[in-house]
Amino acid sequence: MNSAKPGGSDEKPSVSREDIMERSASAFEAVVAIAREARRLNAVPGVYLNQEEKAIPRAVKNFVDGRVDYEVDWGAPDAKRKKRGTKSK
Repeated sequence: MNSAKPGGSDEKPSVSREDIMERSASAFEAVVAIAREARRLNAVPGVYLNQEEKAIPRAVKNFVDGRVDYEVDWGAPDAKRKKRGTKSK
C-alpha cells in the first residue's frame, strides 16, 4: 500500500556513497563521525531535532553538508590528525 499523498511525493532525498566519501578518507571514518553526530542530535530530545525528524538521516545530511567536525586518533600520539567536515581546496 502506497502512503504517498495525492499530488505530492513522500520520497526522501537520497545521499550517494560518493557524497559521503568526498568528506572522509574512509568509509569507517564516515560511519563513526555520522554515528557520533546522531548521538549528539539525540542527546537532548526536542532541541536538535523536530518531532518527526530522525537522528541518522539528519546526521548524514549534516555530515555531507560539512557541518560535522571530527577527529581520528590512529593510536600513536604523532599519528593523530584532525579531519574537518569541510572540503579542502
